[in-house]
Amino acid sequence: MSRPAEPIARPPAVLAVDGLDVTVSGGVRAVRGATFTLGRGEAVGLVGESGSGKSLTCRSVLGVLPTGCEVSAGRITLGAPGTEPGTGPGSRAELTAFTRTQWDAVRGRRIGAVFQDPASYLNPSLTVGRQLTEQLRVGAGLSRSEAHTRAVELFTAVGLHRPEEVFHQYPHELSGGMLQRVLIAIAVSCSPELLIADEATTALDVVIQAEILELLQRLRAERGLALLLVTHDLAVVAESCDRVLVMYAGEIVEDGPTAEVLAAPAHPYTEALLRVASIGAWGRRELDIIPGRPPETGAELPGCRFADRCAHAVARCTEGPVALHSLDGGRRARCLRPAGPLDEAPTPDAAGSGETPETAVAEGASV
Repeated sequence: MSRPAEPIARPPAVLAVDGLDVTVSGGVRAVRGATFTLGRGEAVGLVGESGSGKSLTCRSVLGVLPTGCEVSAGRITLGAPGTEPGTGPGSRAELTAFTRTQWDAVRGRRIGAVFQDPASYLNPSLTVGRQLTEQLRVGAGLSRSEAHTRAVELFTAVGLHRPEEVFHQYPHELSGGMLQRVLIAIAVSCSPELLIADEATTALDVVIQAEILELLQRLRAERGLALLLVTHDLAVVAESCDRVLVMYAGEIVEDGPTAEVLAAPAHPYTEALLRVASIGAWGRRELDIIPGRPPETGAELPGCRFADRCAHAVARCTEGPVALHSLDGGRRARCLRPAGPLDEAPTPDAAGSGETPETAVAEGASV
């Protein structure tokens, strides 16, 4: 029997994703029933292996799915429950039913985005200042002089030194860290309610990465931004996120407060991620791996999609669908173990490293 989650205080919802399915190549389900919420000023980390569905989930929220992909089921709602429907700030919008005109009123205004390679999202033939002022003139309705003044203020706010000089520079004249700050300035220029950062620090060195994460945290605190952070780095999640969502083979398999999930994971896949990510244990002679491979995208399996790689799997795990069970403390896990005793004794953890998840994260874990 699953246990009811204890009520916990969470901020009003800015984003609600309910039963999201994303299909590719004419009906292959790449994201399956994703359900989660994100509150005002809250940071949620989305982690999982490559191909788990993280970026497709984020791109569904942004309305920019690649050609051949579509939202085939579920709802994505922007805005708090009970607010008036519409596209303006603070209203409630059903994004899955949007037309292109409606998307133009929301994307860049109420939802901002920052991606892994900022240079590929900036026009190389225009100065970065002009690209920001165009966003301000179109999105915020500012005059040319007002947009220039505001752009310099934004460049200052995101930590760019000599902002007036940067204003007149082209993307190729700036470093990767500076370009990411420019992209963040563009993303927050119209005071969005939600910021999506998809692997925004992956290509940066550790010092610049720390500065960008600190910047995102500061902007979140100052502006009440809701932050959806997609990353492969568990240390980033531990440092930056209030809650964590773990995805595997298109499904959310675990969800809960970051500190609790990383300290005592309820799903074997989360356990495995923490185990293989403990790269700071220099005394170990071999790195752990997760045996086997994820199922092919869209593969239909009768039971748990992680069962053939799981050290705890028993026959009942593969006999039927496994629900995302509610646990104590506002946590959820798609596993039979937290929901009740299995019909067979679980296999001991094969890692044998003697390390704790907390140690792995503290030492710079990444997956």
